[in-house]
This record gives sequence, C-alpha cells and structure tokens, in this order.
Amino acid sequence: MVTPMHAQMGDRIDALCRRQCAFALYCLPGSPEPVFCMAEDGRTEDDPIFKNGFVVATFDGKSLFIPSECVTVPEADAWNEQIHLPDDAATARGKYASLFNLYTGFIKEGKVQKIVLARTADIAVDATFSPSRAFFNACNQNPNAFKALVHTPQFGTWLFCTPEQLITGSGNQWQTMALAGTRIPCTLPWDAKNKKEQALVSDFVRQILMPLADEWEESEVENLRAGRIEHLCTRFRWSMPPGRVLLLLEQLPPTPAVCGSPVAEARNLLQQYPDIDRSCYAGYLGPWGHGSIQFYVSLRCMQIFPGFCRLYAGGGLMPDSDEEQEWQETENKMECMRAAIAGQC
Repeated sequence: MVTPMHAQMGDRIDALCRRQCAFALYCLPGSPEPVFCMAEDGRTEDDPIFKNGFVVATFDGKSLFIPSECVTVPEADAWNEQIHLPDDAATARGKYASLFNLYTGFIKEGKVQKIVLARTADIAVDATFSPSRAFFNACNQNPNAFKALVHTPQFGTWLFCTPEQLITGSGNQWQTMALAGTRIPCTLPWDAKNKKEQALVSDFVRQILMPLADEWEESEVENLRAGRIEHLCTRFRWSMPPGRVLLLLEQLPPTPAVCGSPVAEARNLLQQYPDIDRSCYAGYLGPWGHGSIQFYVSLRCMQIFPGFCRLYAGGGLMPDSDEEQEWQETENKMECMRAAIAGQC
C-alpha cells in the first residue's frame, strides 16, 4: 500500500529519474519497507570493494556501483536534466518469428541445446505517469520478489521485479537457484520441454559450484510462483569463504536460464545474431555491503522513457519449442510490468 510518506518520497524520486545522477530504490523479498541508496554527489563507481551500496550489471557484463552515502531522498534541483531515448524500435511480431526460426535452426544444427530469445514491447504512458508509483505498485503486487527502481546517467531509468536469486548470503553461507520453465499455474505435471530446460540450468550451477564450494546441498525441484506464472526451481545452499564471491561472479552469470546452453556457444551466437539490445535485462543487480550480498537476475523489467515504457522478456528455445507458445510466454512474463504501470493486481 502506498502511504503518504511514500507519495512524498515518490515526488522526489520521480524528479531524480530525469536528472544526471544515480540512485537505487529497492525492496528485498518479504520486506515491507524500501531502501534508498545514492552517493552524495550522484556519482557511480566501477569498483564496490570495501564499500556499501548497490550494483547494477548489464547482460554483457558491464557493471556500475552506486555508493550508499545518502539514504534519504534529496531534492533533485542540484543535478541537470537529461533525456534518454532508445536507439531502436520495439520487437515487431515478424522479426520475432524470423529470429525464432534462426535460433531454432542453431539448435537443429547441434550448435546449442538451448538459446534464449528475448523481445521488447512499448506501452505509452501520459505525463502523469510516475516511476515511483509503478515501483510501489510492484512492491504491493509481488511481496516475495526483489523490486528495484534504478536510475543512472549511463543506463537510464529501470524498474525490476524479479523472482530469481543470483547470489545471496553473507560470511560463509550462500544461496542461489536454478530457475527455468514457465507456465500458467496449474495442477498438471510439467511437460518434458520445461523439465529439460530447468535441468540444463541446474547442471550448470552444479558445475560452477563444485570447485568453489566447501560443502553444498540442493533442494528437490519445486514450483515457484511469480505473479501470474510459475517456474521450476532448484535451490542451492553452500559454504565458502567470502573471498571467493568475486570469482563466482565471474563464472555464474549469465546462466543458461537467460542465455542458453552451452553458455559460451549460446552467448557467441547472441553476439553474432542479436535479438535486442538487452542492456540491463538479464544482467543482475542488488545491494552489496554490510557483510552481505543480495544479487538477483534482472528479469520482469522495463526501461522508462518520456511518454512510454519498454518492457523486456525472453524465453528459452528448445528442440520442441513452438513459436506461438514462446511468444505468448513472453506476453505472460510482461504482465508483471503491465500491472505495475496500471496499478492493478
């Protein structure tokens, strides 16, 4: 529920979204209150070592760090205004179909077992649209997800509402998950395509953890509800010294869940034959510091521009994927952001 305090804070947040400064407003899963994070001068840094703050990383690995020096929302007048506009149009239906045929051709040729096809969609908004209101809507509608409204001069303004852990933990205790497979919630057994897709992600996580974790365990595969859809999920918990976290971050993202399998081959194909400019979509983000890390994969997200919001979603293509079903899956995934814009549950 948006309180009067949130509304007052939201006016300043909305003003900051139009300025040449960087901030993050985020809410951890299960937490009732958001956290604000910003450097005193609105700067970003490349290196978060020995500092507290917020990290946002793109799909291709470029990361920015927002130091946590200012924890209350300042007035925006101290920074100049800026305008972000996209360089390309949203994904047309015909282009998606062509890319589907191209990518599934790679699978049939044996170049990859899986590859993730992403797309975008634009939703017009009027001058009364409030990024902060969309953030609080997402918080109300998705209490068990990680929510964040992030603005930087480099990346623009983004809203995230993601169910997927990348790395969370502190000290010697750490967690992640293998999340893949998507459907409208039901009581029927999962089909072979979705189970195989999730198994590829689980296998990848195991391979990364084995040389780094001192001890590790994994859960049984479970259903994880995320808004109006559900996924297959395996949870991993392990122990390792915190000094190995940076090495893990070099190897874990992007996982097959957002890239494909094998990861290196899928990533090369996506670079040669890109679907969209993924930017912050399918990267990762979250707070760093105070002895802990809470990083999540950047899913269920949109970029906010003057007059419209650009929604992002993707789906894993497998040998038996159907193009119309995959398109509909991306539509279902975009419902989270549509609901945040509309303020509807």
